[in-house]
Amino acid sequence: MATKNPSTPDSTISTDVRLDHASVMTSDLDEAVSFYVDVIGLSLRTVEDDPVRDGRERAMLTDAQGGDVIELIEMEEMQHPSVPGRGGIHHLGFSLSPREWHSLRSRLDAADHSYEEVKGRIFVRDADGLVLEVEKK
Repeated sequence: MATKNPSTPDSTISTDVRLDHASVMTSDLDEAVSFYVDVIGLSLRTVEDDPVRDGRERAMLTDAQGGDVIELIEMEEMQHPSVPGRGGIHHLGFSLSPREWHSLRSRLDAADHSYEEVKGRIFVRDADGLVLEVEKK
């Protein structure tokens, strides 16, 4: 019997793997929630005590269908730029319809929030410097 290499994809296997949410550490929960809700357009589902990390608060942000997208974890010690893990996520990728993409760009302009537009994508940094890539679909 032949043994399969686990790194070789098997087209007969179908696994429904979906991103549940991205966890982002923030030094200022209110500022981060404001950015993701007011500028990006996500909805705030809850701000609560973090169920995993005692003494911390977290906010759960959802998409238009109510699915969790981002968990923001308040970590005040992240304020110092030398703390390991700061900026540990390279970027988060989102896609929007052309109408919503243009609306986002208008909100960024109105908020005087800097961004770059490259090949139909907006690259913007959140309140903690994490890069967001927003593509038009």
